[in-house]
Amino acid sequence: MEKTLLYHYTSLSHLIEIFKVGKVLTSQTEKMLKVKKPGLWFSTNNKWEYSAFKRFNDGNKEFDLNTPEEFEKYIGCARLVTNLNSLFVTFAKYKHKSKVNPMLWEKMAEIGKSKGADPTEWYATFSPMSINNLDIDVYENGEWHSLKKGEGEFDSELFNRNLEKTFVFKKGKEMEEKMMNEVAKQKENIEQKAQEVVEEKVEEVIEEKVEEVIEEKVEEVVEEKVEEVVEEKVEEVVEEKVEDEKPKSKGIFSKVKSLFKRK
Repeated sequence: MEKTLLYHYTSLSHLIEIFKVGKVLTSQTEKMLKVKKPGLWFSTNNKWEYSAFKRFNDGNKEFDLNTPEEFEKYIGCARLVTNLNSLFVTFAKYKHKSKVNPMLWEKMAEIGKSKGADPTEWYATFSPMSINNLDIDVYENGEWHSLKKGEGEFDSELFNRNLEKTFVFKKGKEMEEKMMNEVAKQKENIEQKAQEVVEEKVEEVIEEKVEEVIEEKVEEVVEEKVEEVVEEKVEEVVEEKVEDEKPKSKGIFSKVKSLFKRK
């Protein structure tokens, strides 16, 4: 009996998160809507599942990504592949197994059909699935290519090539470069400011030091000059005093000599 393949369609950016966790989780949307048993959804459609559309904002406007080509351009397009087994239930059985609100179940079908999907192709399981148990395909130029090479190796060239051409990757690189330029500019401003502060401080220190040296030198010169002047003045005074006293001494001896002569 031929096996029935199931496909879980997603984006390359979300596939990176799946790689990090190591498994595909059940619907986060259904958890937020308080569904008791959220499903992990697959489809038997091997071309594309239109209920897998994503709401996207490119910075200017918000719109839906509805086709694999739109996924490829903006967020990258990938799918996880497995075999249909007893762990899966049809969309009809999901209504009872998950205990979902009937109105929500009907709304899911209504939205899917409005996008071009067929709810009879939908299958859900209620447990996360390991990435190791799934095959992975990447959509490139209108065709699906297996991401797994021989012996379980990944075709990193295929993955990186498709990731790097997406809008989100290019936008991310653009923002990264802008941020790096801003950081470099801020660093340059900080270094310039620091240089100005250092130069200003050095100038203040030099001026203060020069002023101290000048004051010290002037003080030394003044003290030295005063000392010279004082010494010179004292010397002059002493010499002058000595000169004044010499004649007086001579007059006294003369008088004494005169007295002896008279005798």
